[in-house]
Amino acid sequence: MIVDRRTLILAGAAGLLAGCATPDPGLNFPLLSFADRRPIGLRVGQFQIVDEVRPPLAAPNVEHLAPVAPAAAAERWARDVLLARGGEGRAILAIREGSIVETALKKTGGLKGLVTIDQAERYDARIAARLDILDGANRRVGEARAEATRFVTIAEDASPNDRQKLWYALVRDTAADFANAMEASILRELSPYVG
Repeated sequence: MIVDRRTLILAGAAGLLAGCATPDPGLNFPLLSFADRRPIGLRVGQFQIVDEVRPPLAAPNVEHLAPVAPAAAAERWARDVLLARGGEGRAILAIREGSIVETALKKTGGLKGLVTIDQAERYDARIAARLDILDGANRRVGEARAEATRFVTIAEDASPNDRQKLWYALVRDTAADFANAMEASILRELSPYVG
C-alpha cells in the first residue's frame, strides 16, 4: 500500500491536535461529599429527591462536561445531610437548577494581543432547589428555598486538565454555598418539622 507524504503529515498533525484537546483520562477528583456536615432530621415518614434539571447538552451550557454536575452535587448534599426521622407526611427536595454557562470574553487585539495571555472564558454556576413538606393529605405545609451562584474565569492558554480542575472547584464551592444557604433556610422556614 502506497501512502502519500501529505497524508502522513495530516494524520500526524491530527493526532497531535487530538492529544492536546483531550483531558487526561487519569485525572481523578475526590468524591464530593457533605458527610462532615451536621445532619438535619425532618419529622416526616419519607424523603424524596426530584431532579428537575434537564441539561441542554449544548453550548453555552457545559455542566455535562464537568467532573461533577451541579445538580449531582445538590443531590449528594441532600443524601448526606437530610434524614427522614419518622412521622406523617413526606419531604420532597426539587432540584430546580444546576448549570454551568460559558461566556466568551473579549481578547486583546493587535500586537499587544500577541504577547498577552487573556482570560478567555467566564463560567457561571448556579444551583437552586426547593424543599417541600407535605402532610398526610399531600398538602404543602412548609417550604424552604435556596440558591447559590459563583463565577470563575480561565486563561486562554489553559489546558483541558486545567479546565476540568476549574470546573470541579467551581461546582464544589457553589455546592458549599448552596448547602449553607439551604440549611439556614430549612432551620428558619421549617423549624416545626426539624428534629
